[in-house]
Amino acid sequence: MTGIIPFRGLLYDQRKVSIRDVIAPPYDIITPGMLDVLYSRSPYNISRIDCGMDAGGDDEKNNKYVRSATALNEWIKSGIMKYAESPAFYLYETTYTAEGQTRVMRGVFAAVRLVPLGEGVFPHEKTKSKPKLDRLNLIQACRANISPVFTLYDYPGFDLKSLFDRVQQSPPYFECSDDDAILHRFWIIDGLSEVALVKEAISGRDMFIADGHHRYETSLEFQRIMRESEASTYRGDQAALVEKGLATPGEKGYDYVLMLLVNVSDGGITILPTHRLLRSIPDDPIGPLKGLFKVEHVKSGLDSSANLVNSDNFANSYSSGITGAIRGKAGTFGLYLPGSDGFYTLEYTGDVPEGIFGMDVMILHEIIFKKLYNVWEFDYEMDPQKTVERVKNGDFKAAFILNPTKVGDIELSAKTGVRMPAKSTYFYPKIPTGMVLNALEPKE
Repeated sequence: MTGIIPFRGLLYDQRKVSIRDVIAPPYDIITPGMLDVLYSRSPYNISRIDCGMDAGGDDEKNNKYVRSATALNEWIKSGIMKYAESPAFYLYETTYTAEGQTRVMRGVFAAVRLVPLGEGVFPHEKTKSKPKLDRLNLIQACRANISPVFTLYDYPGFDLKSLFDRVQQSPPYFECSDDDAILHRFWIIDGLSEVALVKEAISGRDMFIADGHHRYETSLEFQRIMRESEASTYRGDQAALVEKGLATPGEKGYDYVLMLLVNVSDGGITILPTHRLLRSIPDDPIGPLKGLFKVEHVKSGLDSSANLVNSDNFANSYSSGITGAIRGKAGTFGLYLPGSDGFYTLEYTGDVPEGIFGMDVMILHEIIFKKLYNVWEFDYEMDPQKTVERVKNGDFKAAFILNPTKVGDIELSAKTGVRMPAKSTYFYPKIPTGMVLNALEPKE
């Protein structure tokens, strides 16, 4: 059964750093160029811990994970980071623009009891071994959850809106806008009655991982390792939590993982599509599709031999046309091939095989890529215009444009145990790392 408890979060001391300078995007979307910028922004940017750099001569005793742990301990010792005064939940609100609309999403950072996947916490995407090993090395070295698992639950019957509104009447612990003009605000909820209300509202709910599958599975593996060792220690705040009826006796820090929990019923959630690019396609890429798809060729009206082909207007016109043609149509994709006037729309008309449930990304991978095209390697791109450009420029031979995955499909995938391919969802905006950390073995 799922359960949440408050925790003494590790927080940056705003008297010593600017929050804007020390938070960072999640590790898995940081490019090398972005990492250089983050490192130069502040000697205390969280990316220095979450995304340590390799160095010449690294070995088991001196490597990026050891350096991350050393830096974290030094920041705590010097007061750059400090523990919250008492166990708390942490209210987070982000205001952003997506699809031309301003949206607001609120959630709560909490320590969430680890349970086997499928027993209250449900994944929807497949994971890979390399990222999990990286995250395991980091958690073993730092003994802390550096970045949260972004998780959804759906509970329209219990409304925390009034509590959140009341909390937000006081000044936030911090407020800042990031490089994308997304506003982040953060409050500490540590009143006993408020903490109890949040715990009651969310504990026992089914939880669906949105972002952070690797982090959750890594935490399960770390829990297994720690249970088999003799080095396990109680949470530093465990006794106080048990005394207040907010935790279970005998639980350890490694029995929990840091999560941001967002109620689907509150709205504000945006999922963007991630498009696919192929380097290899059949000699006749259209023929194999016609038996299972309604294929329509949409002419662009642009002369592919004209100068327009070398301008941004070409890719912008094509990508806008494709996304507009498929928008809101289930089981429908856009296909762009180089050298053709226009693009294709593909509407699936075949029977839905068992285990696919009519989900767009599953149809694309299982029917088109595996069955009809026999391709297993592809690249990803968020921006539809860049997706078209990368084919037009000759880097790839075909681009498949998708609609965003629906929240309902995520829940269906999670509950049935049928995992979607990697990058089936792109939740926007990404939850910054560094707003609060969960120390599994507090130093004080």
